[in-house]
Amino acid sequence: MSEYIILRDTRLHGTLPNAFTAWWNNLNIITTSGSTPLRNAFRSINDLYREHGRMHTLFILCHGFAGQSERLGVCGDVGGQGLQLGRETVLHDNVSLWEQIQGTVDNIVVYACAASNTEAGNEFTREDGRYLMGALAIHTNATVYAANRIQWYNASNFDFGRWEGQPYRFSSSGYDPRPVSHPPVELRDVASVFA
Repeated sequence: MSEYIILRDTRLHGTLPNAFTAWWNNLNIITTSGSTPLRNAFRSINDLYREHGRMHTLFILCHGFAGQSERLGVCGDVGGQGLQLGRETVLHDNVSLWEQIQGTVDNIVVYACAASNTEAGNEFTREDGRYLMGALAIHTNATVYAANRIQWYNASNFDFGRWEGQPYRFSSSGYDPRPVSHPPVELRDVASVFA
C-alpha cells in the first residue's frame, strides 16, 4: 500500500527522481496538463482510496499564478490567484470541484509559487491565496500546507529545498491559517524512502 500521491502538472518543467519512477507501483504518480480535466486526476485518486483507504499525503507540483497583482497593478513576489493544475486550473470560483476527493487524503502539500500569498488589501478578492488554500482544505477535508512566496526548485529532481517565505497550515475546520516551519512530510523525505 502506498501512503503518498504525487499530482504533477507537466507545465512545471523537470524530471521526477529515478527513485520515484523505479518504484512506480508503490508510489502513485498522477500527471495533468493544460488539456487534462481535473476529473481524471480525481478519478485516479478515488480509485486509489477505494483500493488502499485514506492516504497520508497528496503532493501537488505545479505553477502558481504568481509574480504580479492585477488589483494592485504591481509585479513582484506576489500571488494567490490560483494553481496551474489541469485544464480548469484551481481558482477561487472552482475550488469546490475538489469535493470530489473529499476524505481521501489526510494532508495536501502544495509546491507552487505564492499559493498562500495574500497581499494587504487583497483579502476576499480573487488574489487571496490564504482564502483559496483554506477553501481547498475545507472542500477536501484535508490539512493543506502552502507557502506565501515564489518557490525555487531543482528541475533535475524536483528538490524544492527550503521553503521560501512562510509556509502555512490550513485546517479543514476553516480556522485561520497557522504559520509552520514545514509540513509533516516533504517530497524529499519520500524520495529518501524510495532511494
